[in-house]
Amino acid sequence: MKDYWKVGELAALTGLTIRTLRYYDQIELFSPSQHTQSGHRLYTKSDLSKLQEILALKHIGISLDEIKTIITNREDDFSVSIIEAQISRIKKDIDIQQNLLHKLESALITIRNKKVMSVEELTKLLEAMKMYQEKYFTKEQLDRMKSHYDAFDQDTLKEKEQEFKTILEKIQIAKNNGVPPNDSKVQALAKTWSNIVYSFSKQDQDLQKQMESFHAQNPENSLRFGMDSEIYKYIKEALK
Repeated sequence: MKDYWKVGELAALTGLTIRTLRYYDQIELFSPSQHTQSGHRLYTKSDLSKLQEILALKHIGISLDEIKTIITNREDDFSVSIIEAQISRIKKDIDIQQNLLHKLESALITIRNKKVMSVEELTKLLEAMKMYQEKYFTKEQLDRMKSHYDAFDQDTLKEKEQEFKTILEKIQIAKNNGVPPNDSKVQALAKTWSNIVYSFSKQDQDLQKQMESFHAQNPENSLRFGMDSEIYKYIKEALK
């Protein structure tokens, strides 16, 4: 067995992407023990064992934040920490499923009363189900999202959607070209992006925090119009 692995080799060995391993390093969850003289990451056998623990905890549904806490506080009873994290996750799952059940029961009553659900109503219900299953937003937050969203007419929504897409494309090009986030043009683009986002969230700090949590815990997820964790971090840096 090898003594050291480069980041690409470790990615191939574990099935993770290089981007994920770099993200774990950024959030100080999992970092290499060694580096080459040129600064490239080198992972040891001990690192590999730690990564296997992290992946095992992630596999049973524990969030990255909780895993980081468990790994960091290893002087405590390791088993107790894992069980406590699982209890917390299951309680949250129960709340989520209860909220989803209430929404589905309301939909069923509507249908049984022969009030046909419109395509728009059905679509929003399915979107809500997806959000519940992904466990990132509470029912109250979903209701606030719907309220914020419904406050705009369709023409305004289409206009903002296109503007949002265009701004992200420009920001992505700047990032790909190595333009630093503190560049004045990038900062102006980030400010425009921020104004669009806040116009939908109505300066709702709770929703904004959940959005940040989503990006932090899903580095491999490319959201609509190419919004992923790396471009999100780039934008946040530009807004500082």
